[in-house]
Formats: sequence, structure tokens, C-alpha cells
Amino acid sequence: MTNDFDLDKARSDLMTLRNKHGADTAIGHRCSNLIEQLQNLEGATGDHRAGLQKLMARSIKELAELTR
Repeated sequence: MTNDFDLDKARSDLMTLRNKHGADTAIGHRCSNLIEQLQNLEGATGDHRAGLQKLMARSIKELAELTR
């Protein structure tokens, strides 16, 4: 099984969404948070990584609700 998740594309998509809605909006804030969390996830291990993944799941859920 391969991981076809493209980190650079995810960041680019989040930046595009943030630009579309504005950085100082609820959507823009969630996008900024996720961009930073993705960056921090790259070197994270153990409990730190698990904590980031939990925060990211919450941010993704909130972003999905905001963009409905």
C-alpha cells in the first residue's frame, strides 16, 4: 500500500482556499492553522505527532463545516 498524499499539493490547496476567503476569516484561520500543523508534522514523532494529528483532525472537521 502506498501513501499517495501530496504534502505540497495539500499546502497549495489550503493557501488557495485561504486566499479565496481571506486570511482574516474563520476559513482563512483554519487554513493557516493546517498549513502550520502540516509543517510541524513533518518532523514530529511520538506523542507530539499524535497530538498534532488530533489537532489537524479537528481543524479539518471545522474547515469542512465552514465550507459547506
